[in-house]
Amino acid sequence: MIPAWTKTNLNRETVGVIGLFGVAAIAVVVAGVIFLPQNATSLKTRIQADFPNTRITSINCDTAVDGLCEVTAGKNLFYATRDGRYIVVGSLIDLQKKLDLTDERLKQLAALDLATDKVTSAPAKGTAPQVPALAKLDVDLPLANAVIHNPGAPIKIKVFSDFSCGYCRMLFAELSTTKGIEVTEYPIAILGEESATKARIVLCAKDRPAASIKAYTSGKIETGSDCAAAAAAVEANTRFAQAHGVSGTPTIIRADGTVNQGYLALDALKAFGEAKS
Repeated sequence: MIPAWTKTNLNRETVGVIGLFGVAAIAVVVAGVIFLPQNATSLKTRIQADFPNTRITSINCDTAVDGLCEVTAGKNLFYATRDGRYIVVGSLIDLQKKLDLTDERLKQLAALDLATDKVTSAPAKGTAPQVPALAKLDVDLPLANAVIHNPGAPIKIKVFSDFSCGYCRMLFAELSTTKGIEVTEYPIAILGEESATKARIVLCAKDRPAASIKAYTSGKIETGSDCAAAAAAVEANTRFAQAHGVSGTPTIIRADGTVNQGYLALDALKAFGEAKS
């Protein structure tokens, strides 16, 4: 059953998730250019009208999945049917190739973003990327609302994450390969009810760091019997994020309060965490 949802902000409302299996790979956008034929242009207009508070970056309907268009909204990726009736949030899996197509596409987009940043800003080697509009943020949420990864590590960052966010999944997959960064992860729910449910379960888990990783990989999570406090923590985290201009995930904050809105590869993340404003 698809839950009811309202036409406001895609990052705040519940959307129906349709499971798609055994599909072919999504077409790669050549040189990062997405051409918008008439049907894609009208679809973008429709989705943007339905979700006025979500900026639709691009739409690509030239995919190998018949009737399905790829939609990017900033750092987020989802799918829509060509008529705009159905929105699909989550991973698109090719069962024949055993491949997470969404994850592969997110990596392509992240690489394209990194290449664009290098061309437009040309930062010095070893320095952090330029910080977007939200330059500073003092996160005073209680640690009881967070997941602490690698406590005591020399580099310390805070991250607002959504467990339905593909870029967050990529970020924490990379972070799992290092013990040198202490991450205080504040789960929020801006991508629908599934995000809220996952965040509540993680904060209610006996082993929060392990539960966080499992939430990104659809693993089984053991929780306590009473998760009311965890649910309240997720709501508090989400309210704080929205009140302070956190418009997407992951949002990364280093020790001095400097903010990076969006995914960073591990080397760039280390450079960002070590830098000082």
